[in-house]
Amino acid sequence: MRITILGCGYVGTALARHWRQQGHHQLQLTTTSPQRRAELAALADAVHVLEGADAAGLQAALEGSEVAVFSLAPTGTSQVGAEAYEATYLRSFEALEQVLPRLPRLRQLIYTGSCSVYGDAGGGWVDETTPPVPRDRHGQILLASEQRLQACGDGQRRVAILRLGAIYGPGRELEPRLHRLAGSTRAGDGASFTSWIHRDDVVGALAWAVDSGLEGIVNLVDDEPLTVRELCERVLTAAGLEPVRWDPQARPERTPANRRIANQRLHDLGYRLRHPRLLPASNGRPANPSA
Repeated sequence: MRITILGCGYVGTALARHWRQQGHHQLQLTTTSPQRRAELAALADAVHVLEGADAAGLQAALEGSEVAVFSLAPTGTSQVGAEAYEATYLRSFEALEQVLPRLPRLRQLIYTGSCSVYGDAGGGWVDETTPPVPRDRHGQILLASEQRLQACGDGQRRVAILRLGAIYGPGRELEPRLHRLAGSTRAGDGASFTSWIHRDDVVGALAWAVDSGLEGIVNLVDDEPLTVRELCERVLTAAGLEPVRWDPQARPERTPANRRIANQRLHDLGYRLRHPRLLPASNGRPANPSA
């Protein structure tokens, strides 16, 4: 099969490496960085340097492909502005709409979206049937991007959207990221829930989505939502570090969205997680009741 991976950052590069090792597909890759062309050339039959809004470049990258995997991410720090989100996601799918009539072989579009489109649920469970209510401009852009991509589907072309939790894995281990919190006092009670997914499961699920001809929206998270408090405790304890102290009387600068993401549809469709839980199991606390 001929596949184009659009966006070869943390996930896209790992996916290309996985498929290259399998040797089952012809791969075309895209990057926004000319400096990465040589690195990516070892993983692909062709590498294209392009920005998302470049319709002509996008058409060239998709020419002859049967599947397109959009693993997009804006460059910069965690404080990337809404304008960069628009440029990365909305402009890319606007360009895709322009060129699709000239890509008759393209039969499946897969997109790594985000669970942030759900917004806040007060600690309750959400699933793919829950109406998304993004709570900021970034989430609104991501939801609009999903909708624009879904409009590209028809009876001959399937659209699959994997809504990802927070990603961890090789090079993004949690202990280095939380090490600085050891022994500190944090505002609030840490009771907001978070949902995570290992990079290897993102890669595995993307490969599975192609093999199974997946269509529709699927939450891609592990089986056990954790509160921020539990996450810090589990990671720091495993590393032999001091725990975080919480001050419920102090107000955090920014209250995180509080929701538990259900992944029952992922299981029902047949994908089996390689990393169903984050670190050691949690002393008998019930995990995802829908898993």
